[in-house]
Amino acid sequence: MNNIRTGAIIFFLTISTIMRSQSEIENGGELKQGTIYGFIRGGFYAETDGNDKIHIPSSFADFGLKADKSGSIYRAYADLRFRYGTEFLSPVTRIDIREAFVTVHGRKWDVSAGEKIIKWGRADFTNPTSKISSQNLLSRSPDREDMDQGNILVSARWAPLPFLSLEAVGMPYYRPSEVAVELMPIPSWVKINPISSLVTGRDKYGYGIKSNLRLQGADMSISWFDGYEPMPGIDLVNFSLDLSGAIPLISAELSLMPYRIRNIGYDFETTVGSIGIRGEAAWTLPYDSYKIYEYTACEEIEWAAGFDWMPGNWRITAEYSGKFLPSFEEAAVDPIIGTDPDIAQLATLMATPGFDLTEYVRQQVGAFNRLYNYQLEKSYHSAGLRVETDLFYGRLTPSLTSLYNFTSNDFLLMPELIYKPADGLTINLGGDFYKGRKGSVYDLVDEFMNCIRVSLRVDF
Repeated sequence: MNNIRTGAIIFFLTISTIMRSQSEIENGGELKQGTIYGFIRGGFYAETDGNDKIHIPSSFADFGLKADKSGSIYRAYADLRFRYGTEFLSPVTRIDIREAFVTVHGRKWDVSAGEKIIKWGRADFTNPTSKISSQNLLSRSPDREDMDQGNILVSARWAPLPFLSLEAVGMPYYRPSEVAVELMPIPSWVKINPISSLVTGRDKYGYGIKSNLRLQGADMSISWFDGYEPMPGIDLVNFSLDLSGAIPLISAELSLMPYRIRNIGYDFETTVGSIGIRGEAAWTLPYDSYKIYEYTACEEIEWAAGFDWMPGNWRITAEYSGKFLPSFEEAAVDPIIGTDPDIAQLATLMATPGFDLTEYVRQQVGAFNRLYNYQLEKSYHSAGLRVETDLFYGRLTPSLTSLYNFTSNDFLLMPELIYKPADGLTINLGGDFYKGRKGSVYDLVDEFMNCIRVSLRVDF
């Protein structure tokens, strides 16, 4: 552990020194356009246990280093992170290359290659058209943008007309989102195998195409994506029932599994007076059927529309989102996670001639996938609201964000207070409070996701 930590520090200091010296003196001492900057951050997440005692499951010491260098026909950018601490009571020491790419550009075109974050769509809380980059939904960071993960890709953009541009993205491998399944209250007889942070293979490629249209008073885009859904599903790998002993022994092995989709999307943005209006819609169609492959999601049509308004020092953002499942069928069984098994009902089923227990468990796994993807109902409706303001000439920024799903009754409240007492110093105090009805997604995650967080950050 100490060797890893020492090596990481030496690595960052060496890279910083080399890049700084190269940016300052080049071509016979002439100063080139380049910037090296970063931050040092420390903090913790606190929560209460079942006995209402406060403990700290996550604490961190972060060092971030960014390099941005531009020439007449290129730009090189890198964002490296080093973290030491704990996350959900597990020790963590890691170096992340969040982004590292080079862009070569001409008068009407540019081409990029490397590790890059690409976010499509214009809505604030829900982005049904954004399938290029994955997210770390377990990110223990006060900065919400740290949830975004880069992907190894090649992208190209061409603007043949002032009001029209075309973009293409190709990804040779699949990088999944980090999900909370392994931290949920899993039955003792269920084992979940994690997925690799980068899934390689000849068939793990994906691509996207997007056209952007800039009209007077409005911007809009149409996009197409063919590749793997960033959020992996859960696959039943093995199931066994041992009846040889006095007590039946049940075991099930699950694995996170990627599945391929097609996604066609549309988004727009315009203004009406001082109010900005934006929205998007997308149709997602998996290649395989959820009736055959339990880890595959259902076909769905999803949309979002909202506005932002800035009266004085206030900023108000509101959004409505929804989804509809065209080929909806009710789940025949309860999810394998989130519900208490009915032993009497199961005994009755097992006494029924021809009953297939393995198939029954497979359907339970499929039902949990539908629960996690909000596909247990034919349609869903949600809303989000963020209110924030600047006080004391921008040194103090309080905000409150809330999300509510009217169909599942999942509710999330995120208060935050950002204070900047001096240039480069930021103090962040906030919290995440999840609540849902029994068996809902937020009910399954609230035990380890509810928290109060505190952090100090210095930028340099």
